[in-house]
Amino acid sequence: MANFHEHLIINRWLLSLFNQRDLHAFKERLGDDRFVGIDEETGQTRFFEQLNNSIFHTDALPVHDLRRYDLHIIAHWRSITAWRNRQEGHILQMKYFQYLSLLFTEIYLDWYFNRREELLAALNDTLQRYRQEKESRELQPYIARDLNRIAFWNATGSGKTLLMHVNILQFRHYCQGKMDKTIILTPNEGLSRQHVEELMLSGLHGVLFDKDRSQNSDVTDIEVIDINKLTESKGKNTVTVTVEAFAGRNLVLVDEGHRGTSGEAWMQRREALIGSGFAFEYSATFGQAVAKGKTVAEQEEDMRKKKAKWMFGTSSLKKLDDAQQAQLALSTAEKAEARQDALFEVYAKAMLFD
Repeated sequence: MANFHEHLIINRWLLSLFNQRDLHAFKERLGDDRFVGIDEETGQTRFFEQLNNSIFHTDALPVHDLRRYDLHIIAHWRSITAWRNRQEGHILQMKYFQYLSLLFTEIYLDWYFNRREELLAALNDTLQRYRQEKESRELQPYIARDLNRIAFWNATGSGKTLLMHVNILQFRHYCQGKMDKTIILTPNEGLSRQHVEELMLSGLHGVLFDKDRSQNSDVTDIEVIDINKLTESKGKNTVTVTVEAFAGRNLVLVDEGHRGTSGEAWMQRREALIGSGFAFEYSATFGQAVAKGKTVAEQEEDMRKKKAKWMFGTSSLKKLDDAQQAQLALSTAEKAEARQDALFEVYAKAMLFD
């Protein structure tokens, strides 16, 4: 049986732009320390020079786009490492897998903001080819609201924090100020405080969430809050805050994205926080957390079975006649809930880098 790595649709599409199915060829060509850093003559990364060759070059990714993405990455990386370089006394360089994470993000965000219909068509075309494989799962076609979440399955120690900070700058570049808030969502307060410190080192303004000042926060503020402080209803607790307090179009970055995937309330709060905005999620253990999850079709079937048990005393849908089956039809709200809770499908269709 195929493991979770084999079901990642966005990742497949991005790899296909370089004529690849996995990272092996990238590692062989880019993993050498000779290709780290900037070429002084061209002003491009040495990774760019390696990517712009017959092995990786395709008509799907014009060289002028690749060159533009590369220059964006250089500018953002220099911005978030300037202070760190002075502190540490040496220049922080990107590893090849960090560069590829950022390059894939550049491509996705460019298409998301400037070629969204083409992005939708390209992902559904990739999904259609995936469906022809023996080990494929029944994933539903992408719809527009599936596109506002991307996830990174990065190993512990891979520099996830630096990637997150560049992702913020990348998003701001393409978004052009169309979002209300930038929020980092963490599993606990200790990690929230650590994020504020790291943001400062990257020249970004991070603040611990304070519901008394949040409504008046500056648009450049990055508010950091742990998910335990979110609730659905108002109360006397001065620590928690309702997700309604964050109403609007927000950029949400979820650290340890697998945390809470087994808790329905946590997932609902996260979804409410993201709303019509955009989300980046990061975890080293996505596979373990969601590989046993369900597809939307499986989630909907479970919901119909529960209805059948309550209405007709049996969870066996085969025992019901057509009239009874018709009574089990899911409402629009129930179908939306199924799309949210079908964790295997949510992340199979959102994983940008593995």
